[in-house]
Order: sequence, then C-alpha cells, then structure tokens
Amino acid sequence: ETEVGSLANDIRRIKVAFKFMQKLGVDFWTFHDRDIATEQETLIETNKRLDAVVAEAKKLQQETGIKCLWGTANLFGNARYMNGAATNPDITVFAYAASQVKKAIEVTQELGGENYVFWGGREGYQSLLNTDIQSELNHFASFLKMAVAYKKKIGFDGQFLIEPKPREPTKHQYDYDAATVMNFLRANQLFEDFKLNIEPNHTTLAGHDFEHDLLISSIEGKLGSID
Repeated sequence: ETEVGSLANDIRRIKVAFKFMQKLGVDFWTFHDRDIATEQETLIETNKRLDAVVAEAKKLQQETGIKCLWGTANLFGNARYMNGAATNPDITVFAYAASQVKKAIEVTQELGGENYVFWGGREGYQSLLNTDIQSELNHFASFLKMAVAYKKKIGFDGQFLIEPKPREPTKHQYDYDAATVMNFLRANQLFEDFKLNIEPNHTTLAGHDFEHDLLISSIEGKLGSID
C-alpha cells in the first residue's frame, strides 16, 4: 500500500478516479490542483509533483476519451490563505497565490481544459472593523487582470469562469452572487473576459432559488457553466 501524500499515491488516486469515471460513463472531469497533487514544502517541489500527476492524467485522458472541463487552484485550504489570497493584506501571500494560479492555468491548458475557474473561498472578510474593502477589491481586480494577461500570453483559449458564493468559510465573500460578480467585472473592465460558473447550493446560501442566478447570468450572456 502506498504512503498517503506520496507521488505513488497521487498517481494511484488519479488512475482510480479515471477508472471510476469510466464506469460512470462521464465525458468530462474537473480538478483542483491540490486535490490531484499533494502540496509539498516549497512551491517548486509542489509544481514538480503537479507536473508528474498531470502527465499521468493526460495519458489517461487519451486512453479513456474523458476530457477536462475545467481546472482551478485551491486558494483556501492552506493556512496561508486564512485572510484571503488575492485580497490578502500580506503581499507575499498575494504573490504566492498568483504563482499558484499561473501554474494551474498552465496545467489546465496542458490537459486541454475548456474552462478555468476562479472560486474565491476566502476572498472576503470576517469583520468590517479591520477590513479596507475598496483596497481588497482593487487587489482582487488586479489579480484577475494579471491572470487575463497571462492567459493571452500563453495562448490559452479556454473560458475564464468565476463561481459566486456568499460565505463559508469567510463571513462575507466578495463574489456573493451572480449580480454582484457581474457588477464587479463591469466596474473593473473585466466583463468581456469572464463568465460565471453557477453552483446550486451557493445560490441558496445567498437567499436565492437556484434558477435565480441561472437567469440573472443568462440574461447578460454570462452563464458559462453549471456546477
């Protein structure tokens, strides 16, 4: 039996995942970077691990015909992201998150991903007493603009998606619901670069029916995916 957290175990898990997906007859799969490749001590080591697992996933895609619908970066699980990633007041955390997203976009492109998802699980606040909202929103917009610029630089033709969610794990998230996200995109000249990935339970957390965010995003031509 392979050791938990080892490369051998990560490879074993991706093989089992594709075998299971084959049995289900699914046509697409999705991934978080840290779900498929265990995070290591340094970013360089982590990226090396991710490359190894992605190489195996690419081979399995070719063998099974299962395609990559989207990839994303886990910017909420590690303790460094306790106070956000793109909106974190610590520039070193912002930089680490940017590096992580850069790599996640690259491997999503390598796997032929049709989309790339941004989910800001910790892009928000716990208390207004110690939060500069405008500054954090500006940082968030800058982060996304850098991602758009890099997407164009490497020629990734997949669609960028943002997944709205009002809270959990933070008390309030900036990507609260479909209308909030679209207003943010408009205000920061990002409207043409993104569509939305709508998740049913997230809409109910925001006090809406699932159909609400589907309709709101569809009206604007921004419904990119349903999670």
